[in-house]
Amino acid sequence: MRGLALLFGLVWSLAYAFPRVGVHEGFTRLVFDLPSKEVPYTLTQENGLLTLVFRGISASSLDQVVGSPEVASVQTVPEGGQVRVLVRLKGSVEVSTHRYSDPERLVVDLALRKAPQTPSKPASPSPPDPLRNRTPKPPKPVVLLDPGHGGVDPGMVGYVVEKEVVLDVALRLKRLLEKEGIEVRLTRDRDVHLSPDKRDDLSRRASLADSSQVNLFVSIHVNASPTRTARGVEVFYFGRAQDPRVLAQVIRENGGGELGKRLTQEAQSVAERILSDIVAQANQRYGQRLAETLGRKLAQATGSPYRGTFPGDLFVLRYAKVPAVLVEIGFGDHPVEGRNLADPAYREKVAQGLLAGVLTFLANGAYAR
Repeated sequence: MRGLALLFGLVWSLAYAFPRVGVHEGFTRLVFDLPSKEVPYTLTQENGLLTLVFRGISASSLDQVVGSPEVASVQTVPEGGQVRVLVRLKGSVEVSTHRYSDPERLVVDLALRKAPQTPSKPASPSPPDPLRNRTPKPPKPVVLLDPGHGGVDPGMVGYVVEKEVVLDVALRLKRLLEKEGIEVRLTRDRDVHLSPDKRDDLSRRASLADSSQVNLFVSIHVNASPTRTARGVEVFYFGRAQDPRVLAQVIRENGGGELGKRLTQEAQSVAERILSDIVAQANQRYGQRLAETLGRKLAQATGSPYRGTFPGDLFVLRYAKVPAVLVEIGFGDHPVEGRNLADPAYREKVAQGLLAGVLTFLANGAYAR
């Protein structure tokens, strides 16, 4: 895990933009999410302007102010049957490009050219500076943890109370992640609600994931079943729920009853727009990959069955601009698993499993490489 430090320097938030822009120590990175490897492009650089033209795709018009040492701004201009991207540079810039698959993307790195050194008169030797050759520390990845429910909303109540269990697990996971050099933020750090109104509460949690300062969003919950016999781990990423059982669970997580149905319908309208947005589709794929990684690592750590990952119209995930998931760490109404979730030692295993999932996802670098 110590070897992850260098990889963490490549992490930035996945925004709904074409391209995604990441500013790092010594370079600026542009990531163009593409629908397939067949998309052709051209790249030219002249008079402080880098121009890329992608044929056969569409994207929204956008003008991003970057203000990095290498890039002043990036403008996306949709044209008939193609997209032109204008990158306004600062000074002389070296350009390197890389093409990656699964998902398909073009990565363009821009770094200032080093000025040639001019010979100078030999100076008297000076004591070595221990900081001169030190490698700059990469930026810390930022993980946003959302302990579900809280305050007036207890969540599911069985052998445990959901709001208490998920807060304890989130605090344990925070401690473990921070030991690995990861910055952690919480939507709540005590037994409080963000709003007594369920819609407003979920909207406030969702808005915290709509930030360029966050790299991953993990909402932690405890599951329940009508028969009280189900057990295991399930993880959800944002998308249209296909299975009626999943849809029923989504409605429950969205507040239940008529409120849950209304919020689910609102989230469904967002999910439908993903079908025509290639950048949002890329974010959905990253969310699915994060969900699968967390689910398998959590099941391995706890011995609880892995029930799978599912798309769901979850209100709290609808506007996340980073890989975002809702993880059901177990069934609190199951006679065995519910009692397990009441055990602090088992909750530590849950936190360890989630830690392993997050570290594996970041180390693979699939969405930020």
